[in-house]
Amino acid sequence: MSGPVVGFFADDLTGASDVLVQAHGGGLSAALVLDPAGGLPDTDVVGVAGTARSLAGDELDAAVRAGVAPLVAAAPQVLLYKVCSTFDSSATVGSIGRGIELLHEAVPGHGPVPVAPAQPSAGRHTAFGNHFGRSGDAVHRLDRHPVMSRHPVTPMHEADLRRVLAGQLTGAPDVALLDLPGHAGFDGHWARLRAGHGPAFVVDAVTDEDLDRVAAALLADPAAPSLVVGSGGIMAALARRRGSGAPPGDGDRGATGPVLAVSASASAVTGDQIDDALGRGWTGVPVPAGAGQQDAEARAGDAVTAALRRGEDVVAYTVRGPDDPALRHDGADPAATGARIGRLAAAAVTGGLTGDVVVCGGDTSGHALVAMGARELRVVAPFVPLAPVCRVTDGPQALTGCRLVLKGGQAGPPDVLHRFAAGRPR
Repeated sequence: MSGPVVGFFADDLTGASDVLVQAHGGGLSAALVLDPAGGLPDTDVVGVAGTARSLAGDELDAAVRAGVAPLVAAAPQVLLYKVCSTFDSSATVGSIGRGIELLHEAVPGHGPVPVAPAQPSAGRHTAFGNHFGRSGDAVHRLDRHPVMSRHPVTPMHEADLRRVLAGQLTGAPDVALLDLPGHAGFDGHWARLRAGHGPAFVVDAVTDEDLDRVAAALLADPAAPSLVVGSGGIMAALARRRGSGAPPGDGDRGATGPVLAVSASASAVTGDQIDDALGRGWTGVPVPAGAGQQDAEARAGDAVTAALRRGEDVVAYTVRGPDDPALRHDGADPAATGARIGRLAAAAVTGGLTGDVVVCGGDTSGHALVAMGARELRVVAPFVPLAPVCRVTDGPQALTGCRLVLKGGQAGPPDVLHRFAAGRPR
């Protein structure tokens, strides 16, 4: 039996869900596992969700190695190291450069790895090696983006991805810039870059057609597997080339009962979404973000339980936007806060209080799903860009069948929580 078309390791859970929805939209079967020790399903696209985006040092190395090794063994045509299309990372936390080094370790002899984080459909573009992102109706250079330049863990102060990677890769990196779209010698230039001696090269892409060209080069590459670092944009391009173009029939997008949204995202976008939900009558439950505080966590759990039993939609949050004083809690970290909101969600689902959960935040969502006990997810239907509706297909019996919206910190319109609760897909 041949291997999957694409195997992917995602450095956070919400990013992994974006890959699933891009594959689903292109007519490829796809599944995501949180713990690959139990084996990988037989699908066109198979991924392992990690928490590398919030890790550093030995913890990051161990997480990437544990996720990438079974994917290499599955022998996909393309192995995607999935990163956020905003490329937020640093030399110490969630280092994409270190991820590239670990890819070389797993697939020795591959040669320079293309880095293609653009996702035009989400307003993320790369030109002359510099990365840009849309916020509202405006497009900003990455280091001037109103959200990413203020990220609480990995604020981006540089837009040139070559320079970002140069600060994260060990030694003297040879990171080259791919020519602009329309270059007559694309194939030859790609071949020269792939035959180089450096660790990686940055790929310009402003339109979906640019990414289609990159996808064709990856699928034609003789490497086994062909490596790429990128976002959901490159997965969408690969699906356009290898998928049927006919996604499976959509399931119901809207909630069936009261919704529980849990959030440890400090993004201003998520803060606005929480405010919108509260303004529409949702019950808000602050969750302690610092270390310890078991009593406060128990009180938050009691408040969530009481509200759901009354049939109310609930949003439980550790922080409301980047200016919330809760960000200053000593001892707070993505693993601890993610696990805390995950425990709240697990208790609500296994207690039969809700079957519809929204998990907000890229850095913390993987920790939340691990705490919930979910082991495998599949897309039920697209919902809003970068935030599909998924279903738990493997996990504790009481959790299996739970529907999840996995929403990155910057994903979704202001009323995304209301739309899910009200059953309006777009």
